[in-house]
Amino acid sequence: MIISDNIRIGESVRFKSDRILDALRVGETCSNIIWYAITTSYEDDTLMYIMNGMEFRHSFYHQGNLRLLGLAGSRKEACEMVLNLVQEGYNTDNIHQMKQYLESI
Repeated sequence: MIISDNIRIGESVRFKSDRILDALRVGETCSNIIWYAITTSYEDDTLMYIMNGMEFRHSFYHQGNLRLLGLAGSRKEACEMVLNLVQEGYNTDNIHQMKQYLESI
């Protein structure tokens, strides 16, 4: 797991984001389970994953080179972050190489 330098933190999860990120940095399971992660994906045809805190407990997601792009407190907030990331890619003329753009932020 690579934590993006420009990670987006949703307002509803900001108060517990340090605990979540600290646990992820050392490869531990976070005790808080009500949060959502936005990450890059392994597949070529999928840009991003949205996973809840329970799903993110699987060690599969902590290994490898997925990039953590954002933390959200609800699925709705996570979807809004995904929309904003795609809009940023479009506005910066990176829409045709969106996968590479997301992996670079």
